[in-house]
Amino acid sequence: MKIDHQLLEKYWSGQCTLVEKQAVEAWMADDIPEEEFALRKSKHTPEEKKDILWQNIRHHAEMTDAAPKQKSIWRSWPKVGAAACLLCILSWATIYIRSDKMAKKPMETTRFVQIEVPFGKKQKLTLSDGTAISLNSGTKLRYPEHFDAAKREVVLDGEAFFEVSKDPKRPFIVQTKNTSTRVLGTRFNLLSRSGQADILTVEEGRVQFTAMDCIDTLLLKANMQSTYQAGKMKLNTVNSELFNAWTKGELIFDNKTIKQVIPELERWYNVKIRCENTAILNDQVKGKFKQASLASVLHDIGFATSIKYTIKDKEVSLYR
Repeated sequence: MKIDHQLLEKYWSGQCTLVEKQAVEAWMADDIPEEEFALRKSKHTPEEKKDILWQNIRHHAEMTDAAPKQKSIWRSWPKVGAAACLLCILSWATIYIRSDKMAKKPMETTRFVQIEVPFGKKQKLTLSDGTAISLNSGTKLRYPEHFDAAKREVVLDGEAFFEVSKDPKRPFIVQTKNTSTRVLGTRFNLLSRSGQADILTVEEGRVQFTAMDCIDTLLLKANMQSTYQAGKMKLNTVNSELFNAWTKGELIFDNKTIKQVIPELERWYNVKIRCENTAILNDQVKGKFKQASLASVLHDIGFATSIKYTIKDKEVSLYR
């Protein structure tokens, strides 16, 4: 079965047949992507879909009424009334029995776990489904102790690298304040911090990326990156290894400004950095540091930009 825009839109709107659903999920779980799609939202809202359904029902009823009738409605009325009464009794009995069973059945509550990684630290964990997650400094993750039968969903605030265990029957969903990332089994890095753009970088497989106030839904493959900010999504081709280097203890600055570098150094080394001369905030830095000390990083930055620094306890001053 060919996977195209129309079939994918039916899938995400829940309108696929069982065979179509299985075909799409098998395609999503495939590690060898063929092409990527920019999907559109359904042109009909749930209310509009209901109106269309009722119109079809009324049309069918009118066609039925127009057909010739062989028996008088008055002769049939006692039978119809009796059938209606019997249906009401059976419906009431069914509702009563179900309500009684629900009352006796204890309510099952889902227990959630929240992890907060402090500045200067990183953490790895494995979820109940086998999914492995690396959490960067200053990151929060909320997830259930056990996933339900329909989906696997977590909430992220910060930066994390996901190695999602494959499960075609249960999509894995990462919610942030502004976006939703949905996969069936793959590897990707997701950055979502307050005041910054959400950045999704895919290393392997296919990933669906959506936002609450954005019309399009993007479907990304390996070495593709989507940036979401202020209601707009941008799509680029990148080297995904540059964006998960932090999981290997590497700091990479690719022509970043000092203003952009400062928050990363503060989280990485758990320090407070003060800039005495605001003019240097626009200086650009390019370099790669692996398991380097703060003094070593600042020394190399200072050598390239003529910026001087002092370190006292957990406070750093930059000046020229």
